[in-house]
Amino acid sequence: MKRTIFSLSLALAAGAAAALLPLRHASAVGTRTFQLDTLDDLTGGDMQGTSVDSLGQVRAGFLLGKTPLPHATSVWSSLVMRDGSVLLGTGSEGKVLRVANGQVSEFASTGEMAVTSLTLDAKGQVLAGTIPNGKIYKLEQGKASVLVALPDTEHVWALVLDPKSKSVFAGTGPDGKIFRIDQNGVAQVYYDSDEPHIVSLAIDAKGVLYAGSSGNALLYRIDGPGRASVLYDFPGTDVKDIAIARDGRLYVISNEFDTPPTVPRARRSNAGTPAEPVDVTKQRPKPGKGRLTRLDSNGRAEEMMYVKEEQFQSLAIGDDGLPYVGTGDTGKVYAVDDAHTSILMADTDERQVGALVVAGPHKFVATSDPAVYHEVRSVGGPDSVWTSKALDAGLRATFGMLDWRASGAVELSTRTGNTEKPDNTWSPWSAALAAPGKITSPPARFLQVRARFNRDPAAIIRSIDVYFVTDNERAIVTSVGTDVTSKSKSTEIPSSGEEPPAASAKVKLTWKVDNPDNDKLRYRLFYRFENSSVWRPILTPDDVLSKTSYDWTPRGCPKACIACAWRPAMSFPTRRPT
Repeated sequence: MKRTIFSLSLALAAGAAAALLPLRHASAVGTRTFQLDTLDDLTGGDMQGTSVDSLGQVRAGFLLGKTPLPHATSVWSSLVMRDGSVLLGTGSEGKVLRVANGQVSEFASTGEMAVTSLTLDAKGQVLAGTIPNGKIYKLEQGKASVLVALPDTEHVWALVLDPKSKSVFAGTGPDGKIFRIDQNGVAQVYYDSDEPHIVSLAIDAKGVLYAGSSGNALLYRIDGPGRASVLYDFPGTDVKDIAIARDGRLYVISNEFDTPPTVPRARRSNAGTPAEPVDVTKQRPKPGKGRLTRLDSNGRAEEMMYVKEEQFQSLAIGDDGLPYVGTGDTGKVYAVDDAHTSILMADTDERQVGALVVAGPHKFVATSDPAVYHEVRSVGGPDSVWTSKALDAGLRATFGMLDWRASGAVELSTRTGNTEKPDNTWSPWSAALAAPGKITSPPARFLQVRARFNRDPAAIIRSIDVYFVTDNERAIVTSVGTDVTSKSKSTEIPSSGEEPPAASAKVKLTWKVDNPDNDKLRYRLFYRFENSSVWRPILTPDDVLSKTSYDWTPRGCPKACIACAWRPAMSFPTRRPT
């Protein structure tokens, strides 16, 4: 019996190219757009002296200096001195560093694991709370002496001076006690909570003490010895910091952790003396969820900002009255306005913002991992420059218009290259555009946009659009497969001299296509008999096939005699549309 063999041919019609058989209306890849108008779109690049808010607007931000802190990996606390110098409590052998006029020196060393809190007492002397041996030190230039070792205490988390009584309050753990220490260093329990740790303290102008706990994230109001009420029960694990605005409203940062952070504890030798402390910088829990809340004088709470997968580490009130939050995993600083718009004021290269001061003449951001002191040199100004992350067109692209919406005068420029990370192979920055216009940077896969605010520091960019067209790349059929299914189960042999029965089989045709442009493709299918040069269409001219499979039922062919071969598609160049 003679076998009838089919060959299969596919024709491809794509936006980038047509294969084998041309189509009259085939066109090139259409114009595409990078649209930058959200916080995610506008972050990831360089934000020198600029900020990006949650509405997707670029504006003036912190212009930061950078002073590395030698022999330190973490910053836990800070104190601005009356002479303008800044003291930083670190996690490196409990050292306190002094920063003045861009120079770093050692102010004192406690020998403890970390200096978690710093304050001035009523006499103007520096006091330092430490972990994990429950001691408060009195610091003088180059010297640290123990003021008091608090009983049954391992952690001194927070210190605050009460100007009225001249006493200092200390929030401690692991028994959640608040101590009051008088000017002679005598300590008494002021309040004994049911929480394991009191990690934050603040005192208002009326002498009311506020305390935040770690454990159940409670905010206490304490009106006198042993007299406390829970002002608010926050979701999560801890009330990390408390700040009081000029109008008396409280700002609180709290965190939720799936796995609470490990509290460092000193290891003891058999003799009971402190052994080598645990390296706290190696204890890195998974990121938590950070929340900023504002409470009015009646205790009504208003959530200002909530960030998933990012815990909050530090809090301060700015000269503008806004709360500023330092994060604990990405080294960012946010401001939040009254409309709950969060503004990314700074994005440092370090992991954690351990201390933050944004009011008065001496503003700074102190970070950990590594430890760096960033002086806030200005907010905006002529050196304010925003640079986008590298925008990936996917293929080599020709760039067209650069358009933007802004209030105030800004200048934008571009550069291009073929490496994901910009390097010296990229083109130089183009001439600045003061109004939307054509991009002059050469074709490439990646592009960056740069905006300068030197003409108007108060300008705000609301959106940026970059138009481009990628080069055409042909789509290629790389393989074809078949699966034959017979509809008849008859095994009857035909009578001698009679024709075999007509085929009643279904052929499942499948094919794979290499489509680098991810174009929308239309397929045409053809077949021919063996030893025939005539290709016959499987589909009608009106059929539009865009899937990479087709169920075909051949007619008038012997069943079990169906085979399939395929001919690779060929492509031809198409004209780029105007």
